[in-house]
Amino acid sequence: MSATAPAQAWEEGDRQAYNNKMSLLKVLLDGAKDRASSSGDLETLCLLMSIGNDVTLRYVQLNPEDQRIQTRLTNMRTDMTSCLALLHQLNKAI
Repeated sequence: MSATAPAQAWEEGDRQAYNNKMSLLKVLLDGAKDRASSSGDLETLCLLMSIGNDVTLRYVQLNPEDQRIQTRLTNMRTDMTSCLALLHQLNKAI
């Protein structure tokens, strides 16, 4: 039995590995959204958005033909920029 190293999975363009990573991040992101709305913890929300952006960017770099994921990355970047702008505004107000 041999396990595929994470780097090898990316090199093989494994869409399933990407989907698994994003599914896990979505669970964490949903929790962070709840936490941000109840306690104002935008740092965790923005951090998890950043991780999702990095994972998606890496996938797009290795699979540039996947237009659907490239569009997703653009939308994710917009969302993360909004989160960071809101975080900056709140920190500035403190």
